[in-house]
Amino acid sequence: MSEFPPLDWRETAQRLIGGLGDPLIYRASVDSTNILAATLPSHTAPIGTVVVADHQTAGRGRLGRRWLAAPNTGLACTVVLSIPDPTWSAPMVVGLAVLDTLRGVGLPATLKWPNDALVFSRKCSGILIEARSGDDAPRLLAGIGINVFSSDPSLPNATHLAAHMTRAPRREDLLVDLLAGIEAWRSRAMDDPIHVREVWAAALETIGREVTVQTGTGTLRGTAVGVSPDGGLLVRPVHGATVVIQAGDVTLSAKSAVPPSADPTR
Repeated sequence: MSEFPPLDWRETAQRLIGGLGDPLIYRASVDSTNILAATLPSHTAPIGTVVVADHQTAGRGRLGRRWLAAPNTGLACTVVLSIPDPTWSAPMVVGLAVLDTLRGVGLPATLKWPNDALVFSRKCSGILIEARSGDDAPRLLAGIGINVFSSDPSLPNATHLAAHMTRAPRREDLLVDLLAGIEAWRSRAMDDPIHVREVWAAALETIGREVTVQTGTGTLRGTAVGVSPDGGLLVRPVHGATVVIQAGDVTLSAKSAVPPSADPTR
């Protein structure tokens, strides 16, 4: 039995009435919140639904990786969203909402391209965004995991919020703040997507770092020098022209050449 209490989903659902997270679908245990959200019909999980679980038995990250956490120790949820315009803004919106949530509890968080949030350069959160056709209209499933009370011991570069705080925040408060952040950044992205991209790029700890990128075609080493208009990572190899990486696994060097902004202008 977990030493941590289950999520008070009734309290959380009450706080979310009328906004993102209404309805809130809770499970004590599920294989994956993204899998559950993908299998629910649209009348049960319309746009704006949030699926949250205290434990995932088959939580997934990018590239098929597992996202493991002991019961009641993390925040695992999937937010059902409409397809944004432009579509490339979706991971930026979610990433910035996660960033704001972590900074809101006093942690010096940054982002790692394309989908991780870091605290003291160690991963504490991941995002997995998947498109689904649905039974009425296309939608996005934004899966978000935040390590609150523990992290996977098999991952030496992982961390959790409680490790850096005298008192860890309640998961209920984190979820409410996260969803409010997604709503706010979605509105900004609709009005000015270029600004949102600039804020997101400024928060990337990846920029200015020597990186090793594993792609489907091989390994690329160089310096991450910026992002493309649609959010791809610009990598300048030691020899050759700058390359745009749209998907890949990035490993950062130990030292940053150009540190990211600690508090980019909103």
